[in-house]
Order: sequence, then C-alpha cells, then structure tokens
Amino acid sequence: MKVVRRPPRASHDWHPLAGQAILERLRVTGRPRLKSDPDLQVRLRGSLERGLLGHDRDAGHDAPVAGSGAAPPSPSSPVVVVTKDRLTGVLACEAHHVAGEFGDRPPTPAMACGALVDVLFRQLIAVGSIDDPMADGMAALGVDDRQQDLVSWIVGMAPAEREALRAEVERQAGALIRHWPALEPAWLPRTQESMRVGLARGAVELSARVDLAIGRPAEDEASVALVEIKAGARRVEHRADLHFYALVETLRSPAPPFVVATYYTRTGELDVDPVTEELLVGAVRRTIVGTRSLWSLAHGSIPRRTPNSLCGRCTLLPECEPGQARVERSEAAWARGPEDGG
Repeated sequence: MKVVRRPPRASHDWHPLAGQAILERLRVTGRPRLKSDPDLQVRLRGSLERGLLGHDRDAGHDAPVAGSGAAPPSPSSPVVVVTKDRLTGVLACEAHHVAGEFGDRPPTPAMACGALVDVLFRQLIAVGSIDDPMADGMAALGVDDRQQDLVSWIVGMAPAEREALRAEVERQAGALIRHWPALEPAWLPRTQESMRVGLARGAVELSARVDLAIGRPAEDEASVALVEIKAGARRVEHRADLHFYALVETLRSPAPPFVVATYYTRTGELDVDPVTEELLVGAVRRTIVGTRSLWSLAHGSIPRRTPNSLCGRCTLLPECEPGQARVERSEAAWARGPEDGG
C-alpha cells in the first residue's frame, strides 16, 4: 500500500533568534576554545603538504597530486586556487565543476536575491541601517564591476518577476533588521574578510572570503567567530564550506577561530559549529581530495562524471548518460512514493 506524502508540519513554537540571543548562540558553544598551538598549525600544514605531494597514506591516497601523470607541484607550476565553491563542485562531480567554471552561468532570481541580500547585510553591519532594500542593494551592486551582468539582468527582468524579487529582498532585509544584533566596534566586525594560504611550494593557494568575522584576533586563545550569510535554502555542503574557512583561518593566524556559523536570512536559522581539532583534521582530508582533483583537471585530465543531486541542473545533462540515469531514478522514486512493508 502506498503512503500519501504530506509536507512536514511546521512548529509554531519555534522563533528565530534575535539580538543578544544570536550573540550568545555564537559565543557559548558548550566546547572549550582551542588554545593557540603552533604545533597544531604545523601538523595541519604538514598533513596538507604531504597529502598534496602524494606522501600522506592516512588520507587514503598514495598517488601524487598530479594523478593524471603531470609533474608534481613546483615553483614554475601554474597556481591552483582552491575556494569553497571549487572544492564543493569538484567533489560532487568533476564534469559538473568544469562546466560551471568555464561555461556561462545564466542569472536566476535566486542568484539575484542572494547577491542583493549579501550587500544589504554588509550595509547593515557597516552603517547600522537599510533604507530602501532594493534601491540600496542595486546601488551597491552597481559599483562592483564583477556584478555588472547581474545588474543588467535584474534591470531587464519582466515587471512581475522584478516585483517578486523586490518583495523577497524586502522580506529578508526586514528580517535582518529585526533580528540581527548591533555589533560593538570593540569586537572589530569585518565584512568580506579575505583569507589566503599558499601550499605545495606555492603551486596551491587556499582562498576564502567570509561574510563576517567578529572578534579581535588573540595570541593565546581562539577569539574569532566566522559567519556566512545565505539567502537560499539550507544545504549540507554549507557546513563543509565553513569548515574549510576554519582551516584557512587556522593556517594563517596564531589561533584558530572558536566557532563557524551559517545564518539563513530566509528563515532566521543559525547553524553553529564549535571549531575543534577533529573538525580541522576532517577539513584537511576533504581539502586534499578536492585539491588533487582540481590539480589533475588543471593539467589536462579528463573530468570524471559522478551522478549526484546537481545533475538535474547541470548544463551537461543532455549528453551525460550517468546523469540522465540519476535523474530518471530520482523522478521514478518520487513518483512511486514511500511504501510500507506490507
């Protein structure tokens, strides 16, 4: 007998955190903060270096980074820049990653909303207010040369679609104004904090840019919180993105961050992870695996096709048999629905 699917019932007792409650959720993690430990930094960097150069059996890979036969990293090698998006993309599917890197990514309402909410959040942190969310957001995007195509696309939207975008941006901006706390200047809040670390004889660069860093860097104990803002739905890979940020910050600073968090402006949800040595070691292993794939692709290896949840949105789907099979199985499973054991 088939069971009729019902959407999950929303809890009427849950309310988004607001004001000081957000700060307390970030500040009080229930775990001791890591101390400044040069040995930890050396161990993490050493694991990355050995893994990228092909000497880290603990990572489960014995081949060199250049698994396709290319030479190992050297000072004359082209630099492979590793970001959270490239890492997540290549670990999901190398072919999808290559298509996203070198193909055109047409703008979408979700992309536009995310870009507008990002700049409005920076404005809220910097000046403490948002007057007209859509106008303020468009003005901020308009001074960024990298966003000119997106700005033009938003301007050219059909009136009904543009009005829907405006309504959603105003809703999320209003929630930010109501819920997000004012940050004391003494906490040194920094938006779009850039973090970079060179590895493998300069052939690999880990690069991150976090939406918000709070706290003065300390010499003896973890004192910085890293927060990423998301205007869309919660996804499992968002936590791994923040673990990558924690790793990069640990490698470049005297002390690791004490917490990493993702704040979802659409719902007010706040995912918080205290930074532990286990979290950092896991981020090292994931970074080694992803960077090896990025290195091999940069040196001409054929992208592997790995069916995953991104297949339905991939530009390569019309010519990708594994992806088509994955989408067909997913659609068939959805049509069948869950069945009982009888």
